[in-house]
Amino acid sequence: MSLTEFLTEELKEFDRKEKEQVEVIADTIEECLAIASGHLGRKVHEIDYTVLKRGKKSLFFSEPYHIRASIIPDDMLLDELSLLDEHLTGGSGKLVSKDLKELVTPKNKDGRVTVKIYRTGVFITVYPPSGEGLAMSMADVSKKLSFRGVAGVDQNLINKILKDKKGEPVLISNQKPKAGNDSSCNVEIAQENMRAFVTVFPARPGGRDLEVSDIVAALKGMGVAHGLKEDDIRKALEEDIHNKPFIGAEGDFPVNGKNAEIKYYVRTEKKINFKEDQSGRVDYKDLDMIENVVVGQLLAEKIPAEKGKFGRNLFGMVLPAKDGLDTELKQGKGTILSEDKMRLTAEVNGQVLYAAGRLSVETVYRINGDVGVRTGNVTFLGSIIITGNVEDNYSVKAAGNIEIYGTVQKAIVEADGDIIVRQGVTGREEARIESTGGNIVAKFIQNATCITEKDIIVQEGILHSHLMAGGKVSCKGKRGQIVGGTIQAAQLISAKIIGSQANPQTDLIVGNNPKILKQIGEYEEKRKENQDKLDQLTKTLRTLKARKEADPASFTAEQDAHLQKLDAGTKKLEKRIAEAGKDIQTLTEYMDEQAASGRISVEKTIFPGVTIRIRNAEFKLRHETKAKTFYEEESQVRSAPYEDPDEQKNDWRKKRGRGKSKN
Repeated sequence: MSLTEFLTEELKEFDRKEKEQVEVIADTIEECLAIASGHLGRKVHEIDYTVLKRGKKSLFFSEPYHIRASIIPDDMLLDELSLLDEHLTGGSGKLVSKDLKELVTPKNKDGRVTVKIYRTGVFITVYPPSGEGLAMSMADVSKKLSFRGVAGVDQNLINKILKDKKGEPVLISNQKPKAGNDSSCNVEIAQENMRAFVTVFPARPGGRDLEVSDIVAALKGMGVAHGLKEDDIRKALEEDIHNKPFIGAEGDFPVNGKNAEIKYYVRTEKKINFKEDQSGRVDYKDLDMIENVVVGQLLAEKIPAEKGKFGRNLFGMVLPAKDGLDTELKQGKGTILSEDKMRLTAEVNGQVLYAAGRLSVETVYRINGDVGVRTGNVTFLGSIIITGNVEDNYSVKAAGNIEIYGTVQKAIVEADGDIIVRQGVTGREEARIESTGGNIVAKFIQNATCITEKDIIVQEGILHSHLMAGGKVSCKGKRGQIVGGTIQAAQLISAKIIGSQANPQTDLIVGNNPKILKQIGEYEEKRKENQDKLDQLTKTLRTLKARKEADPASFTAEQDAHLQKLDAGTKKLEKRIAEAGKDIQTLTEYMDEQAASGRISVEKTIFPGVTIRIRNAEFKLRHETKAKTFYEEESQVRSAPYEDPDEQKNDWRKKRGRGKSKN
């Protein structure tokens, strides 16, 4: 290469460096970077810098900062972000996502070539382009070789390397390095002996390039004994990162252990959560303010504290770390704490409450006031006490008992245990009170439906309501009157007065157990369903049999197998129908047996308009009658003088001979 060509290449290289780096003097680092950003045409976060002279400020004079700013190569931006991610998020990769990599790493990148001069010779590496980037040409390689002061190279070998573009170093010359022109490096220990920054200065023409072992030796010469980053050093040398510091060694920063924490599986704060149905409508009565839990349900779990992870600086010195602080999982009422004190579970069904840092499960939920807009609908896996009323269109449901100090209006009340309404039920035809395993007790019941497997006990009156009890219905208070509606009980209906002078339709039915009636209804539904299936299969079976008899030769083996399958199916259905019928008969007989001892007792007066049905016998009163007990005998309703059923210890029928009459 001639002197003119060499100087021309040098000028081009200087122009390139001038466009990619600049020295700036200003009062602050921020001002320096702002000036550099404008000069280089890049954003501030795309610029790296080295402080050449640190500024000073005092009362009487100040000195400006002097920095060298350069453009961060596109393929180095990702490394910078990775380093930031490691320190901000613990290396979670949140900052360096797949989408971010696509933004940072250019899709179209030109190929490049590096020329390295070592003691063993000259090596060239040709890297392929990416996307629509341009590949290296012979002219590009020649310029690079000329700039590095390498001559006498086999052109055919260069062409082959350009064609292969393997990105691997290939020996192209045995030329020895030129003494005095070798590359060099500077090592700076920073950040409290946790990082060693290496700056590589390029070799002059013909000079030897540094190798990884050279930089490792320089670091060890500075006393670095831990955290050498040989892969990062190798990458920096391969990418010809010159005059720009990179991390050549890094210590392990100490990591303090995480404190123990309590993970709650239930809500610790009561917030109103409105729920939408499938059509998007919100039920503003369902406030979801009670969180129910069941026996054995996991309420909370302790996440143990973590041990701290010791660090180590570049010189091998151990850096202490703090262990995480412990905390206590506190046990409250109605909960069970595991032996290792790590898990808290519910001991009973009920409402979970959080107070004073501990969870407890309450089996009784007390509402001070009305169930209405303030509370919303109430559902609880325990017992409920309500000091006010249950207002229109709201519901109260409990797995235990329900006690209501006020009235139940046009509302729904359901419980597995007893339901007590101290001030009565004013249902307006839409109230429903139901207990699956307890009694219903009320001062009065008006225009409502009440169902229980046990007893319904009313103090003052039952007016125009539908009552079903698996035990007895009793209305024997001071007034104790049943007027209108339908009253059903498996064993006994008793009251002081039944009906009124206005003769409203009042139906009294003894012998119907609501639970058994429900079971009978379910069996009848199954029997009907199976009967419908049987009818369909029978039609198909008859059709196939007719075809087989009419033309047995064309009846295939597959059709015959289907015929056999249908025949087996009809037999199964017939068996199921018979079993359902037997169950219905058994339940009906049991209910009839209960009804045989059933009775209706009137302490004072029963008026015309009242219909009595006991077992299969029915009788409608046409005259006002006083103090009678009605029972069934020989499929007829008979009566005897009134005797208080609650005081009878023996079979009351043994005493019915006195005053016995046929109605």
